[in-house]
Amino acid sequence: MERILKDLKPENVFFFFEEISRIPRNSGDEQAVSDYLVEFAKKRGLKVRRDAALNVVIDKPASPGYEDRPKVILQGHMDMVCVKNPGVEHDFKKDPIPLVIDGEFLRANGTSLGADDGNAVALCLAILDNEEAPHPPLQVILTTMEEIGCKGAQALDASMMDGDYLIGLDYSQDTNILVSCAGSTTHFFRVRGEKEAVEEQSDKRALLLKIGGLTSGHSGIEIIKGRANANRLLGELVSALDPNGTARFAAISGGDKKNVIPFWAEASVVLSKKEAEAALKAFESLSEEVKREYQETDPLMTLSLCETKLPEFAWSQKTTQTVLALLDLIPNGLQNYLDAERTLTKCSGNLGIVQETEEGIELISMVRSNSEYEHDQIIRRMSRAAALTGTEYHNEGRTPAWEYDKESGFPAQIQDIWEKERGSRPPLNIIHAEVETGLFVGKVKAQKRKLEAVNLGIRNYDVHTPRERLEIASLGRAYTLLLKVLEEIH
Repeated sequence: MERILKDLKPENVFFFFEEISRIPRNSGDEQAVSDYLVEFAKKRGLKVRRDAALNVVIDKPASPGYEDRPKVILQGHMDMVCVKNPGVEHDFKKDPIPLVIDGEFLRANGTSLGADDGNAVALCLAILDNEEAPHPPLQVILTTMEEIGCKGAQALDASMMDGDYLIGLDYSQDTNILVSCAGSTTHFFRVRGEKEAVEEQSDKRALLLKIGGLTSGHSGIEIIKGRANANRLLGELVSALDPNGTARFAAISGGDKKNVIPFWAEASVVLSKKEAEAALKAFESLSEEVKREYQETDPLMTLSLCETKLPEFAWSQKTTQTVLALLDLIPNGLQNYLDAERTLTKCSGNLGIVQETEEGIELISMVRSNSEYEHDQIIRRMSRAAALTGTEYHNEGRTPAWEYDKESGFPAQIQDIWEKERGSRPPLNIIHAEVETGLFVGKVKAQKRKLEAVNLGIRNYDVHTPRERLEIASLGRAYTLLLKVLEEIH
């Protein structure tokens, strides 16, 4: 098979990036890529271990003369967020990611690229494969299911980790050093019920509401930008078009991933003829108002409302109104700022998925917080919204915030090497997105050991969307810096 990235530098990094781009690695479907990593290590005579969650840990002895240096862990995750544009024919279970070199960027053709976190895997494999670069004792940890709650990292036995320093490589920018991030939880609301017959059909009409073209983005990084959430907006529009609260959902769905701001949603609703006619008349002015509201954040928004075939069955009025109440009440978007300048998100919610199930209608939201206190508060609000609406609710997968360690000298070491290599001293940064570093630091701490950590990144844009793209030169710069860090760290 012809290599699309064969002319990109550094060759070994892009070789491995293209290798893993050919392997299915949707969250929860990492068997093939995990097998590839194990085979990679065995072929090179490296110690490799794999656990029940398919996490892979590879150890490489130090270069001659570096045996007494602190052991460094390089860490990333092997899974990716798999999303595609409407109409794109691509099966993430078997099809390679369709890579496209687009000027200074690498992107896919209508799908997410998987640079989050294919960058990390490629960098780790290139370093393990490099027999010339000097380095201390190395351990590479590549986890599974990061994008659906860090499940691989949560399952990893801390006894498999024996490094002194950890360099995380799951970070989509390269102008600073990451030293702190948010924790998260996933929240499930289930409105139980069954569809019921639509009676008096001669007096009923069905309308189809569609929302599309929203800017979307990573639910941690972009949540501060006030972009429209298609699921929330769907609830607002239906509520506005049905002021008497008599509508019944015939079908409803929105969003693909809990950690992606949903860019689409749609619902068909059953109304009386009179109410349907009023809704159609009101829609034009309402849609223009909504578009004006989001003209800066979502300029490509599309809204449509049209008559559709009247169904034989629909959800009850009570079920419909409960779902609409939850779409209003579930905390969504930016909740609080971390800093007085209001540049950092402290706590947020992302109502990422609305879907029908055999048992009713389910809403799934992801909460992120850089504060454990704020995390507790938003969980309380979630629980109260469920209680007030009589909805079945639970949350799972809570991960801790990675708090900044002011006593660690490791970030300053990285700053010194960075400054020497690139000519400027990078600032330290805190983000609202989640990386697995906090989990690893906490696991090691529970064993009465200390792990000092940073994250280094690559310039990725619009991650978790079909517009995802990687700045090619940035990946090369990251590899060069990483080699220098491993050579000089002490």
